[in-house]
Amino acid sequence: MESRLTCPTNRHEGDAPEGAADHRKFQRFSDNSQVKFSGETVKGNGRLDNLSLGGAAILSDINISRGDYLSLAIALPNQNDTVEIELAPVRWVKDNTFGVEFIRIASGPQQRLKEYLEMLKLTSRSAA
Repeated sequence: MESRLTCPTNRHEGDAPEGAADHRKFQRFSDNSQVKFSGETVKGNGRLDNLSLGGAAILSDINISRGDYLSLAIALPNQNDTVEIELAPVRWVKDNTFGVEFIRIASGPQQRLKEYLEMLKLTSRSAA
């Protein structure tokens, strides 16, 4: 089931226009999990700024370009295995933050990501 709710997050240049957040396909959550990424010409580490089932904003000192295609390994809390995102194009870059869209993810890691996001959703409701 899709959710039309949104959580406040920092807006970045290249994000959807003002007001479009109400029409996002996936709810975003603030998160600071560690992430490793690699592409044809780049490899590095970062930290999530926010996370959804459809993508993420990543903080990193590595120089990333809009249009780069990355694979990601996200280390979620209390999980032994990382969540592997097979294909994630960079949709926007601003300062030391960049946004990726999750294009290809296997069903197992996708299910673990869904369960983690559901836990974040429940946690954010109880904190409100």
